[in-house]
This record gives sequence, structure tokens and C-alpha cells, in this order.
Amino acid sequence: MAEFSTTGLEDVIEAFSRREQATVEAVPKMLKAGADVLVEAQKAEAQAMGLHETGGFINSIKATAVKGDSTEKHIDVFPQGRAKHGNDRKGDRGNVRYATIGFVAEYGTSSQQPRPYMTVANEKAHEKVVEAQREVWERETGQ
Repeated sequence: MAEFSTTGLEDVIEAFSRREQATVEAVPKMLKAGADVLVEAQKAEAQAMGLHETGGFINSIKATAVKGDSTEKHIDVFPQGRAKHGNDRKGDRGNVRYATIGFVAEYGTSSQQPRPYMTVANEKAHEKVVEAQREVWERETGQ
């Protein structure tokens, strides 16, 4: 009968376990670092495209908290909150969501040209976001 024995396998298992724990701790920090870069890029692009006429729109662009479960994490970056005005033309006397203002700006309407601040900012900031995340990964995991 054949026999199989190993030496040092416990060390390999321990190394994988340490690597897994470092990853679990690093990923939320990486997401936050990337989101910080993306928030600033979207704010700058919105300003450049003239979206400051809506008052607090640019300041409403924020990152959410880290969301997800044990296998998947993410952060959303978008305009959050409500403006102090409604859309009287449509009978809405309440406060309009900044996300709605951003959607209309991004895609336009039949009477308004699109100003795709989010798409342009995301494309421009891609490399900076990846670099910010890489820096956190290297700092947290030692690689």
C-alpha cells in the first residue's frame, strides 16, 4: 500500500490564513481610497461642465459606506440627498433628489443637452483610482 506524508504543510496553511486575513482587512480600505479619488474627480468634472447652478449638487456627490457580504464588497459614488426645490412644472412641490438632477445632467432630456460629468470623470480618474487602491494594498499586505 502507498504512503503519503508531508512536512511543512502547516506552515503553508498558516501563510494562506494570514494572507486571507490581510485581504479581508485591506479591501474596505482600498475601496474607500478609490472612492475618495473618484468623488473628487466627479466633483471637478461637474464643476467644469457647469453643474454648479443647482446649488448643492456638487457637494452632494459622496461615497456610500462599504456594502456587501463576506465574498463581495462595494462602494457607490453618486449625488446623495435632496435639493431645497421641487419641479413646479410637473406639480412636484417637494424636494427633488440630487441623484435625479445628476441623471438628467448625465443623459439630458429632449430640451437639454447631456453633460456626462460622471462618465467623463470615471474614465479620467480610472488610473488614479487603481493607483490609490494599489498603494493601500501594498501598505496593508506588505506586497
